[in-house]
Amino acid sequence: MSSLFDTIIGQPRAVLMLQAALIDPVPAYLFVGPSGAGTRNAARLFAAGLLNDRDNDQERHQRLATAEEHPDLVIVDRAGAFVTAEQARDIVRTASTSPIEGNRKVIVVTDLHLIRDAGPMLLKSIEEPPPSTFFVLLADEISSDLVTIASRCLQIEFVSIPAGELEKLLIEEGVDLGRARFASQIANGSIDRARILASDDGALNRWNAWSQIRERLNGSGGNAALAADLVLGLIDSSAGPMENKHSEEKLALDERAERFGERGLGRTTLEDRHKRELRRLRTDEFLMGFSALGAAIRQEISDQTIDSQKAIRSLTAIQKASQNLRRNPNEKLMTQRLMLELSD
Repeated sequence: MSSLFDTIIGQPRAVLMLQAALIDPVPAYLFVGPSGAGTRNAARLFAAGLLNDRDNDQERHQRLATAEEHPDLVIVDRAGAFVTAEQARDIVRTASTSPIEGNRKVIVVTDLHLIRDAGPMLLKSIEEPPPSTFFVLLADEISSDLVTIASRCLQIEFVSIPAGELEKLLIEEGVDLGRARFASQIANGSIDRARILASDDGALNRWNAWSQIRERLNGSGGNAALAADLVLGLIDSSAGPMENKHSEEKLALDERAERFGERGLGRTTLEDRHKRELRRLRTDEFLMGFSALGAAIRQEISDQTIDSQKAIRSLTAIQKASQNLRRNPNEKLMTQRLMLELSD
């Protein structure tokens, strides 16, 4: 089974556990790791292995599962800020139905660390699913709401991918050394983020613009508003490479449908995923900007060119803005407030 997991990088321990799990699978698995560590890709590949228990057509199962189009693979993404009770009820109903074409069904539920009050609804289905149903649950962390469910699963840990591994992968994919190094160092261990940055001609310019934005601040509210508009414009401009990738995926979907006659979940599901990815991109861009600001301030601390109290206030403001991102804030107000606090 080693070839099945060849596209998983930086996760040797997880791959060993996945290979072993396919030999004698249990009803429920919990993949725990930070965003960008590759848990979703691993879940698709693991599902392909589970679904290949009868006809020995690994290529087909892997192709359809990787495209999230396999008839016996159900992927549940949260509809809002949290996994809702309605989604939990749908998962329970889906778990009780028979597979469509084989004798196994795999249900992948993403962002389960955001389960909140819906957790108890899933517990019995995860504990005692039908023999044909397997759960693969994905979470960034084991939150307090997830502890009981986690205790019923075989847990597989994923880690942030080391920058060196990301750099090596990008170079293997044809990215030049300088760009690969820059992208891997600011991708926060995320393979998806590293690829986006490596394909983005404007990424370095945006990093530099964030690093230098404090030079535009003079303590006035109007000046802070202009600086906020500038960085928000930079974030808007960052969507280009991902939108190009989305266009390629839509074209590939249409080509697969024409070639194999297997539409699966189809264009609507793909477009829903694209919307989530664009929302995530904006969050990643803010985090990159905050990192650039923090790095610039720490360099000034090292060079002794900034007052220590001002540096502490600025770093605290950046940390607060980063934490606020989790609450889906008004981006303009958040950015204006940060610029004001940095200009004090």
